[in-house]
Amino acid sequence: MDFRLIIGHSFGAIAVILGFISFQMKDAKKLLVFQCGVSTAFCLHFLFLGANTGLALNVLCVFRNIVYYNKDKKILSSIAVPILFSVLMGVIGAFSWDGWYSIFFIVALVVNTYCMSFKDPDNIRRSILFTSPLALTYDAFAGSFPGMIYESFVIVSSAIELIRARKRGRAGN
Repeated sequence: MDFRLIIGHSFGAIAVILGFISFQMKDAKKLLVFQCGVSTAFCLHFLFLGANTGLALNVLCVFRNIVYYNKDKKILSSIAVPILFSVLMGVIGAFSWDGWYSIFFIVALVVNTYCMSFKDPDNIRRSILFTSPLALTYDAFAGSFPGMIYESFVIVSSAIELIRARKRGRAGN
């Protein structure tokens, strides 16, 4: 394994660790702060892998997360914000094209960006069951082992929480 891959996968490991920590956050703002760290570490990871689509879209994710962190400000609470970021994800994804497999990551982040604007956390988790397998597919083709670990964890975590939420709903009936 060459030095660039070792450095790249090291940043990927940092992203995975930050991601695991972020899912322990109960506060949405704290979660977004950690997710900025996750996206930044994945930026560096994809840079060293030479995966342009992963790099470019994670840069945009950092800015998206900062805006979502401040969405309590009136101008940023509009439905136009997630639509704008979704369009930007598609456009930047097209310009940073790594190959046919880039479509998986582009679609995942376009949909994820829009769904993050949902108020119901269960709707966000349901969307993750669609978007994370797409991102995992991109990661596999890009050679991102940390990305595959991260997305697998996100899928399992979301599924478990949806099952728990369903059980809580039944328990209350």
